[in-house]
Amino acid sequence: MQDLTIEGFTVAPGERLRAQLSALELADGSSVQLPLVLINGAKPGPRLYVGAGIHGDEVTGVALVNRAISAIDPKTLAGSIVCCPVQQPLALIADHRIPVSQYLKSPLDQAPTDAWTCFPGDPDGNIAQVMAATLFRLIGECDAALDVHTPTRGGRYVPIAILPHPNLGAPAREAERMAHLLGTGWIVRGERGMYVADGILCVEATKAGVPCFTFEIGEGGRLEEDQVAIGAQCVTNLLIGLGMIDGEPVPPAQTHVMRDFLGLRASRGGLLVTDVPLGAPVKAGDVLCRILNVYGDEVETVRAPQDGLLVRTTTLGSVSRGERVATLGLL
Repeated sequence: MQDLTIEGFTVAPGERLRAQLSALELADGSSVQLPLVLINGAKPGPRLYVGAGIHGDEVTGVALVNRAISAIDPKTLAGSIVCCPVQQPLALIADHRIPVSQYLKSPLDQAPTDAWTCFPGDPDGNIAQVMAATLFRLIGECDAALDVHTPTRGGRYVPIAILPHPNLGAPAREAERMAHLLGTGWIVRGERGMYVADGILCVEATKAGVPCFTFEIGEGGRLEEDQVAIGAQCVTNLLIGLGMIDGEPVPPAQTHVMRDFLGLRASRGGLLVTDVPLGAPVKAGDVLCRILNVYGDEVETVRAPQDGLLVRTTTLGSVSRGERVATLGLL
């Protein structure tokens, strides 16, 4: 094995390094630092990028990545790992999906605001584009990548792997293989919507020849120990499947491969009551949730328009017209 050198940091075989990569200068002259964990195995193997926390309220992703990575012994690792557990520190500081202080300062100049949506980025662009460009340099140094998320506040997913568009050729097929190795039990192979749109991290990485997919788990704005444990095991499964570490993966009881998402939105405002447990199969016509007005009257019954699996629920206690109340995965 050779030394691992990333962005000027060098790690010898069988060693690990925690580093801080300067990514952005703020108005007071301080520097936004991207935290990195670089692990160089003692044996040859692939180089995997693992990132989380590109949205600041996705703390479960940050925790599960750190748990999985901290358990790795560099002396027995095959290959190397480039890990950025917080891909947008400004958003984490704000405890928000985006760095709201910068957006409020100059809204027009900060569009796009979400680094996740503007890959491969622009080193001469706005804050989100600069962050994306910096992360894309790291991803481009690797053979494969994993992008870890939780939903934004008010939503909860089953542990789910969401693939880039299947028309991206061999790298997309490898991303699907990796998603099965992750072992969540839930995989979406969609062809429309935000997860397969141009500019999304996993889409642009896969286009560039670095197979990547999005891993969503848990609920935004909360650090949940049970979801951290599940997610860390999934990352460990992936490392085992890629031949990077020894061990036996923990497979799901069943794997559901879905062809699309179907989001359902409220047509009335009020209090939201969900009647179906997360992950449950539903038939067309089944009641998913109900909306009550402030007097307690039921003003809307939301039913499944077709068969599917309830892969995301809204955890907010109240909704306005037009807000998402449930998401089905379509088989």
